[in-house]
Amino acid sequence: MSFQPLTGEQPGPSAIIQARLAPPVQQLSAGPWTAQLVGDELAHLCYAGRPVLRAVKAVVRDQDWRTPRPSVSNVEVTQGVDGLHVQWTVTYAGYGVEYGGHLSARFTPGTVDVAFEGTAGNAFRSNRIGLVVLHPPADAGRDVTVEHSDGSITASQFPRGISPHQPFMDVAALEWADAGTAFRLEFTGDVFETEDQRNWTDASFKTYSTPLDRPFPVEVAAGDTVRQSVFLEAATLEPEEAVEAAAGLGLAGSGTTKPVRALLGNATGHVPALAVGAGLQPGVLPEITGLDSLMVELDELPGEAARSNWPALLQAAAAAAAAHGAGLDIRATTPDPVGAVADLSAFLPGAKRLAVFDSGSQFTEPETWQEVKATAHAAGFRGSFLAGVRSHFTELNRGSSRTPSDSDALTFSITPQMHSTESAHVIDNVAMQRVVAENALRLGGGRPVHVGPVTLLPRFNAVATSGEAAEPEADELQALPFTAAWLLASVSALTVDGVDSVTYFEASGPRGISDSGGRLNPAGELLKELAAVQGSEVLSVDVEAAPSGRNSPVTLYPVQSAAGLMVFAANLAGAPVDVDVHLPAGISAAGFEFTAFGRDAGSEVGFAATDGTNDAAGPAGGKLTLGPWSAGVVRFPATS
Repeated sequence: MSFQPLTGEQPGPSAIIQARLAPPVQQLSAGPWTAQLVGDELAHLCYAGRPVLRAVKAVVRDQDWRTPRPSVSNVEVTQGVDGLHVQWTVTYAGYGVEYGGHLSARFTPGTVDVAFEGTAGNAFRSNRIGLVVLHPPADAGRDVTVEHSDGSITASQFPRGISPHQPFMDVAALEWADAGTAFRLEFTGDVFETEDQRNWTDASFKTYSTPLDRPFPVEVAAGDTVRQSVFLEAATLEPEEAVEAAAGLGLAGSGTTKPVRALLGNATGHVPALAVGAGLQPGVLPEITGLDSLMVELDELPGEAARSNWPALLQAAAAAAAAHGAGLDIRATTPDPVGAVADLSAFLPGAKRLAVFDSGSQFTEPETWQEVKATAHAAGFRGSFLAGVRSHFTELNRGSSRTPSDSDALTFSITPQMHSTESAHVIDNVAMQRVVAENALRLGGGRPVHVGPVTLLPRFNAVATSGEAAEPEADELQALPFTAAWLLASVSALTVDGVDSVTYFEASGPRGISDSGGRLNPAGELLKELAAVQGSEVLSVDVEAAPSGRNSPVTLYPVQSAAGLMVFAANLAGAPVDVDVHLPAGISAAGFEFTAFGRDAGSEVGFAATDGTNDAAGPAGGKLTLGPWSAGVVRFPATS
């Protein structure tokens, strides 16, 4: 077997980062119920082996919708004659917030009862405090009955397409059925409503309190207390022995991991054009062949002369773009779109794309659209005019009727951490990126979509109520192999016909793909390889389903280029994974080469060929070994 082992003293993630990537997981089993206590949330509630809820957790949001980081302690799991009892304490700290909460969950054969009591340790302003329930995205299209606070009933459905607004309002209880089991979910302590979190690429629908039509933020005094609960009841119509087979009061085992089998097939798409955000130091980025563009984001900063810093940012981005043989993608946010475009005139003749957003709405406003286009054309701009939003798909979805219909393309950005910073949610986010892209293409009526920037953390706070423009935060995961694995999964999800380009991260720095000295981090190493084959065919991958309906942590992205077949691979799990790879007919496994992205940062990738030819003896292939949070590429040379 050929393998790239770690040698000598290799840097690894700190204990804090490791705890974030692989938080303690308490496996729970009570009768037909199973669940996991992961960090501060009760996650993956299943009944008789079927997923029911993605998670139940308590959240605290400050006046700008920021989430103080939770810390869990005092976890107790006890068994009694009346069921399984779980208790845990959560403290929330950050952004000037000190808050303490106690949560409990009681499992009986037919019910799960989750209660929360939280108390403010200091005075602060808050937009939300209380329990949230996350419903799995697989519920899309499921019929549901909504019981309201006055006892009235509404028959509804979890939306299939991403709903721009709350599908369920004034929720006291929800009822639905799945495979012969009826479920009822009751809420107490406040009025709840449901939103489609796929708008923000979260892998969930969320039922939460307090309704958004009530004024916020609210003043929270030290000692103020919130008490809420959710009660989930299941009434199965299946034979009792089917339920008993899943029973067993106590702690569930973690199970075993079996090898993944992957069969590579025919062409199913093309590698999208890949771009990078310019950031503040685009000039330090080492040469990346095939890079589509550098995106320069221009904003009018409070307290500064209008657009005073724009020329320097544009000059640096234009010079870096020219050095890479890439285009210049200009995104301007301003209260004066027409005047701003006039100020950009020196850079517009060479620009590849242009989008202008209003400072108040973060949207391409239709009132100034025609004049903006005319001004840009008069300055010599011959690139693509983009319309859409500087922020999330949410705003594009809600404002689709106002989006200029004659734009060349649409645009929006993505971050996986609008609502949750837990690694499981960051990972689950990836599958929703394809759903969002497909919905954006539908809204555009055939126009292409340019996605980005895609960043681990938000670049700015589009929903702040304080009016403060906070400095963008950098994620501690940015320079780790985890981010390369996540990047590959994202590129795979966004390989959709009509997605013409995707912009990732920044050129350098703590939010970038290289450090201040120009050394690529693992995500940068991967992006460089992918950019070089942009436009090449991407082959289909038939991967066996992961157990329990969960998404596989493995991403395979086979690219057929002139030089041969390149199989990009990533593992978004904390345990190694073996993949039995079966190559397409006519591809030989002989002479393969492989590279681990971020090897010196801990990424481990290996490949052992089992057949050097593809003949009657069976398909060529081999065993691909991916270490925890790893990404790499195996190259199979073209045959003459």
